[in-house]
Amino acid sequence: MRALSKRSGRLAAALLAAAACGHAVAAALPAARRVLDPPLAGAAMSVVDGRLWVASRGGGLIGFDGGKRSMRFDLGQGLPSAVVQELAALPDGRLAAGTQGGLVLLDPRQGGARAIAPPGMDGHAMAADLVLAATRGSELIFQLTQVDPDAEGQAGTSLWHWDGNRVQAWDPGLGGALVATAGTVDRGDGCFHLAGMRVDGAAHQPWYARQCGDQLRGWRLADGAPAATVGVAAIARAPDGRSTTLVMVTQASADPASRRHVVMSLDEDGRLSPHCSRASFSEQVTGLVYSGPDLVVARSGAGVHALGCAGLRALSADARVSNATALLRDARLGLLVATDAAVWQLGPDGTPLALTPAPGRDVPVDALPVDYQASGALVLLASPTAGPLELARGAQGWKVARQWRAGIELPDAVYGPAAYAGPDQVLAVQLSQGVLRLRQGQAQALPLDAGAQPLDVAVAGGGMWIATGSTPFGGAAAGLHFLGDDGRHRFVALPDRQAQPSGRLLAWPDGRVWAGTRLGIIEAGAAGKPRRLSADRVEAVFRNSARNLIGAVGASVQRWDGERMVPVLFAIAPAPARALGHPVDLVIDDAGRWVILFSGGQVVLLDAQRQHVATLDERAGIPPSSRRLLYLPGSREVLIGSAREGLFSLTWP
Repeated sequence: MRALSKRSGRLAAALLAAAACGHAVAAALPAARRVLDPPLAGAAMSVVDGRLWVASRGGGLIGFDGGKRSMRFDLGQGLPSAVVQELAALPDGRLAAGTQGGLVLLDPRQGGARAIAPPGMDGHAMAADLVLAATRGSELIFQLTQVDPDAEGQAGTSLWHWDGNRVQAWDPGLGGALVATAGTVDRGDGCFHLAGMRVDGAAHQPWYARQCGDQLRGWRLADGAPAATVGVAAIARAPDGRSTTLVMVTQASADPASRRHVVMSLDEDGRLSPHCSRASFSEQVTGLVYSGPDLVVARSGAGVHALGCAGLRALSADARVSNATALLRDARLGLLVATDAAVWQLGPDGTPLALTPAPGRDVPVDALPVDYQASGALVLLASPTAGPLELARGAQGWKVARQWRAGIELPDAVYGPAAYAGPDQVLAVQLSQGVLRLRQGQAQALPLDAGAQPLDVAVAGGGMWIATGSTPFGGAAAGLHFLGDDGRHRFVALPDRQAQPSGRLLAWPDGRVWAGTRLGIIEAGAAGKPRRLSADRVEAVFRNSARNLIGAVGASVQRWDGERMVPVLFAIAPAPARALGHPVDLVIDDAGRWVILFSGGQVVLLDAQRQHVATLDERAGIPPSSRRLLYLPGSREVLIGSAREGLFSLTWP
C-alpha cells in the first residue's frame, strides 16, 4: 500500500480527530426522560404472550404482567408520539400502534420498532387513527389523518393496506373521500370490516366495506340509515359470522344535545335495519364487543351493559368502570374494561379486578412547569384542565406534594400560568376570567378592572404584575396591572391593540417587568412611563439571574447586550428531520448554554458561544406537543411540559 505523504497524514489525523470529537459530542447529548406518569387513559388494548398491552393517550404503549408494568414503548424508545390511540396485534406477536405521529410496528420479543408509512409520506405530520391487523399473515389496514388541518380547516384522511412488505392505497371503490371511523376483524374468518362517512362535495353518506382475502367489497349505506346520520361510532361482528352491528351517530340540529348513538344491524348484503332492541343513547359509545352471545356496549359515564332485544342489562354496578374508554374480549381473561385510571377485568358477578397498578397521584397529561421554589426542590405546574399542582423532589425523585383541582378545590375554569407568591402562597390565572390567590386552603379572587382578560402573572419586588389582553369587541384594554404589597394598583396600557401580550412576563427584583407582546418587549415599572425594548413579536423572555443573561424568542431569537435586544444568529446543521416551526420558549443554564424550544416540538441546543450543538426530537425523548420549559438552577435540569404527552426532564451534562 502506498504510504501517506506528510500533508495527507496530517489531514487524515485531523479528520480522525474531528470524527472522534463528533462521536464524543453525540455520546454526551442529553435525552429526555419522563417525570412521573400521566393518567393511563387507555384507548385500546391487546393481549400478546399473556401480557396485557394498553395504548395510552399520553403515556405511550405499556405492557403489564401480574398487575405490574413490565415493558414500555415511549418517546425515545421507538414511538414518534406518546399519544397512542389505536392498537392491533399480528399473529407473530408484533404490535401495530397508531400514534399521533403515525403508524409504528413494534416487536416486544426483540424490542424493535419500525415506522410504516406510504411512499413519500415520511416526515409528514400524519396521525394513525384506525389500525386493523389480520388474524393470519402480516396484513394491516390503517388510516392516516393530517395532524394540522388545511387553510379551510379540513384534515385530509387516507386509507392504506400493508401486506408485510409494502404499503398501497386501500380503496373499496365507493368514490368520494372516505373517512373510516370504526373497524374490526372477524376472528373466525379473518375478514376486515370497516365503516365511516363518505364525503362527496356537500353530501355526507355512511359507508361499509368488507375485505376477505383478496375479495374487497363496499356499500353506500343510504337505504335504512337513520335520518341526519353524521358518523359511525362503533362496529362489532356477531359470533355467528352472519351479521354486523353498527352504532351510527345522528344529529338532528346544530345543538350538540340533539346527538344520538343509534344501534343498527347490517346483513351480509349491506342492508341496514334497526337493532332488535331499538336502542339509541345520548351518551357517547366508547366500546362495542361481543362477549359470548352478549353484545356489550360501553358508554361514557353510563357504565358497561349487555344489550339484547329486551334492552340493557348492567354488567357491573361498580363506579370504577362507569366511565369506560375501551373494551376488549380476550379468550383467557374474559371481558376487559379500560378507563382513564386503570384496566379492569369484569368477573361473572360484575366485580372489577384491576389488571394495572392502582392509580396514584398522577401528573395531568397537559401539566406545564411554570415556577420553582426552594432552589428547585419544589416545582409548580399548571394544567389547563386540572388546575395547578406542586411537585416535591425527594430521595426517590419527584412526587406530587399538593394539588388544587378544578371543580373540587377550585372553580371550574380553564387555568393558565401560575406563580409562587410566598412560602405558602400561589397565584393561579383563570384564563380570561380572573386571578386566584391560593393560601391556607382558601382561594381568593384578586381585584381587577371589570372586563380584564388575565393571561399571565409574575411576582416582582414590592408586588405582582398581571398581563391582560383585550377582546376583538372592545371592553377593557390590553395592558399590565401592578398590584403592590402596600395596596397600590397601577395599570399600564399597551401602545395599541396590536401590542397585545403574546408571551410571558419577566419580573425583576426592583419591581420592573418585561412583557412579551406582538410588537416586542415592553418594560414597565411601578412608576414612570413604559418603554419598548425590541420590535419583533416575543413569546417568551428568560433571565438567568446567576449570570444576568437574558434571551427572548418569538419571531426570532434575541439576547440583551446591556442596552438593547440584538439577534442571535446560528446555523443548524445537519438539517432537522422535520420542520422546526418557530421558537416558542427558551432557558439559559448556569453554564451560559441555551435550550430553545420550537413549535414543532423540537429542542435546539446552543453552547455558551451561542453556536448550534444539536437538535433533539422525539428520538431523544422530546414530546412533539412540547409547550413550555422550566430551568432548575444549579441542577442543569430543564423540565419540559407538553400539551398531550406529560412532563419530561432533560439534563445536559
